[in-house]
Amino acid sequence: MPGFFGTGGPSAKPVVQCASAAGVLNIDLARGEYFAVTLTENVTSVTFSNLPPAGFGATFMLWITQHASSAKTFAMPAAFDWGGGTVGAISTAVGAVDILAGSTRNGGSSWDTTISKGRA
Repeated sequence: MPGFFGTGGPSAKPVVQCASAAGVLNIDLARGEYFAVTLTENVTSVTFSNLPPAGFGATFMLWITQHASSAKTFAMPAAFDWGGGTVGAISTAVGAVDILAGSTRNGGSSWDTTISKGRA
């Protein structure tokens, strides 16, 4: 990808494809900052691995694509802190794409999060 890698220029980062297993979606921060999942089952919990140590921050963006024929649910972790106090929820329209973004500065014990819904 000419022009995207190198000193002084913009950089591109890969989008890591994820899948839930037995209802659990794991976000491995050692693999990157950008993630995508197409729901094939209800997600009952989201876990994070390779969190930063105390005094360091981390961010993630997750593109969530709703199942193509039947809507699936996506449970938000209790560690997610939502602006205004209202817990975010994903779109239920089949094929809808939402973007979930989060940032932590305390080793992942809490995440400032936001969701942009209905992107597709």
